[in-house]
Amino acid sequence: MKTITLQDIWHSTELTQDAKLWCRDHIDYLNAPMTLWGTSTKVEKGSDKFDTYVMYFIPAGKVAVHTLCAGARAAGCEEPCLIQTGHLGMSKAQNAATKRTILWLIRREWFEAQLLREVDKAERRALRTGIPALFRPNGTSDEDFSHIIAQRPQSQWYDYTKVLSRIRRNTLANYDLTYSGSMYSVQSKAALRKAALRGHRIAMAWNTKGSKGDTLKLPAGATSFDKTDIRHLDGAVVGTLTRKDSNVAQRHLENKAAQSFFVTSANVAEFNDIIAIG
Repeated sequence: MKTITLQDIWHSTELTQDAKLWCRDHIDYLNAPMTLWGTSTKVEKGSDKFDTYVMYFIPAGKVAVHTLCAGARAAGCEEPCLIQTGHLGMSKAQNAATKRTILWLIRREWFEAQLLREVDKAERRALRTGIPALFRPNGTSDEDFSHIIAQRPQSQWYDYTKVLSRIRRNTLANYDLTYSGSMYSVQSKAALRKAALRGHRIAMAWNTKGSKGDTLKLPAGATSFDKTDIRHLDGAVVGTLTRKDSNVAQRHLENKAAQSFFVTSANVAEFNDIIAIG
């Protein structure tokens, strides 16, 4: 990769001012080698069947001038984003995601080539171990990687997306997409209704952790998407995700909100009506 200079940073029209200041303070780290693919505790739960690789960016508009999550605002998930929770909320992971995002924005040609080199390395490992590789490029973003995925048709890729049209436009047999629903806005509920009507697989985050203090309960017999992240083996189901990194008091308060990224006590009846049409 061509060395990134401070001049490159200051002249960039892709980076926010905060991102440029971060680059100034981390210029040596920015130019050091790094691995683009990572993993997470959730995807490791499916490691007996697949070696899953996930890529994490800093989402929305925290680093990028133009959002990397086109549907985040309508879905109401910019603030409670996954990048701020769990291990991704720690400084080492935040710095890695920041660097990865900046490289994607200002060294795109190198980034895409490196991404494919790492895919090829993972596939060679899969041949040795007999465990197939699985790739999720949008761990905390919602970018269109179709042109990259098309270059490795023998590899299996998957993503969650809040952009319903991405599912409709997808023609790649090796790229599986799950619609990520939300009860936050008129727009997000309309898109959820369309996803249900079209029979898409849907992931919904519920405002509960299933603890004794939670009044909102997951529907009986629901398909849990928490147990594994191997989505391309699922059918056209509506899967549940429990709320991460929250306490009972926070969840009780959120349950009063009908306008929420989560399914809550206040909007669960409306959610059930929407899903029933599918």
